Amino acid sequence: MNASSSSLLNQDQTDTVSSVTCFYFNAPIFESSATLIVNVIACVLNSSFAIFSSFGNLLIVAVLCKTKSLHKPANILLGWFAFCDFLLGFLAAPAFVAFKIAEITRNFESYCVLRSAYDFTSQTTLSASFVILTFMTIDRYLSLHLHLRYKEVITNRRITGAVLFSWILSLSITVTKLWLDPKTFLFIIKASKLLCLLVIVTVYIKILVLVRRHQIQIDQLTVCDRRGSQRSLYDFCRLKKYACTVAFIVALIIACYVPVVFVSFCKAYVCTEGVEHAKIMYTLTVTFIFFTSALHPLVYICRMREVMDAIKKFFNIK
Repeated sequence: MNASSSSLLNQDQTDTVSSVTCFYFNAPIFESSATLIVNVIACVLNSSFAIFSSFGNLLIVAVLCKTKSLHKPANILLGWFAFCDFLLGFLAAPAFVAFKIAEITRNFESYCVLRSAYDFTSQTTLSASFVILTFMTIDRYLSLHLHLRYKEVITNRRITGAVLFSWILSLSITVTKLWLDPKTFLFIIKASKLLCLLVIVTVYIKILVLVRRHQIQIDQLTVCDRRGSQRSLYDFCRLKKYACTVAFIVALIIACYVPVVFVSFCKAYVCTEGVEHAKIMYTLTVTFIFFTSALHPLVYICRMREVMDAIKKFFNIK
């Protein structure tokens, strides 16, 4: 190793592990067959997920942008959430695969650069997607709570401002990694996402209460009342279905991200002798995150009729 690279990378060899010191973090590189097998499987799977996530979410973004009838606050948030998934598939997943290949081939200089690129893109994009998902949940609650006043209060301009705030906040949190202690940064980044999940769950409990209340009111209507309130019933059913779609996405994210949080804290604070097992679990849980980002476009298409119709129109399918 030449003198210029040794300032960025120090490698201390033992029998089964290499301790690699990169720009702002230390990483153990295990040489066991179990780690090798998991890394190879993760590279193959995430390469596929990257392709599906990139094309699928880019299609959703393009359709939502082109279809003027879909330029509504809820769909603007959906489009930006899909854009976050697109960045995960287009930037973060390839960077993850690349640094895993560098780890397998023991190209530690490339490993440091690629690992840093993965950290920046994944942390920024995931933070933005969590904040946007929180806004999507709040938007669904307000659509049911405000009802007729919703269009007056929630405008495209305000939603765009909320999205801009999401990205500024996410970038601000990510860049603090350059001067914060790794464990402190880990606590901040994971705690902020758990806070978003807590807000999301709390708001969805409120949504369930509202939906139940509205359903009771609908059931109490007479046949004549229902005929006179046909439009209101249609709007309620549509909002309810959209809220259920967002809830399904939330459930997927909770299922894949909460294990990542526990494994990350285990790697940093708890696991010492068994850190290799924690690293293997982290690789598997990250792979599941990339899988869900590739799955989201199918959720939109299957559960949102207007998105499906817009895609058919986009490809001139009758």
